Amino acid sequence: MVSLNDPHAHIIVFLSPKAKLWTPEQIDSLMSSEFPKDNEVLLDLIKKFMVHKPCGNQNSNASCMVNGKCSKSFPKPFREETSVTEDSYASTRRSDTGRSYEVGGKQVNNQWVVCHSRYLIWKYHCYINVKSIASVKAIKYIYKYVYKGHDHTTMEFGTCRDKIKLYLDACYISSCEAHWHLYFFEMQEQVPNVVRLQVHLPREHSVVWNPDCDANLQEVVDVEVEAF
Repeated sequence: MVSLNDPHAHIIVFLSPKAKLWTPEQIDSLMSSEFPKDNEVLLDLIKKFMVHKPCGNQNSNASCMVNGKCSKSFPKPFREETSVTEDSYASTRRSDTGRSYEVGGKQVNNQWVVCHSRYLIWKYHCYINVKSIASVKAIKYIYKYVYKGHDHTTMEFGTCRDKIKLYLDACYISSCEAHWHLYFFEMQEQVPNVVRLQVHLPREHSVVWNPDCDANLQEVVDVEVEAF
């Protein structure tokens, strides 16, 4: 699923049975929630793209703060080894190395690192959060974004006489989404396609009747019932 208002994508990657991540060691081979120790180039990339900007006591006005707590649950607790929780989510290792790094004028350690694939960060030089999950919750998560619809706004009717303002508040679409529609690009793609089939009880299937034909409606129904 690709968002147009704030360009980003939510992607589920299905691994073949031989490549699935069953053990903590396999998970650690593909993803990490720690600063690299032996690669300065990768370290700079992680500091630039994959650190949750300090919040909480260090920045109470951060956008992630809700009711005095970080909505993303940062800083994460230290964890000496990777484990798989009961709901099939992988909790990656966050070792307490005693080392910290300066990011955005703040000192951060592994508790602030967003889970990532080091290869993908090195290849694409951008923010890419990855998670390992082996349950149906992954499907529910991705479809929640696909079918949640456009952004909504709260309006107070009866106090505004400006019809143009009311229309813009209720029906606003960003410029990038408007261009996407104008070029007739697909808003989403689903493979394999899901086709809705009509289901009916015996002798209750749909009947189409053209009022311009010679037969009356009852004759059409009688013929359809006999044919069924």
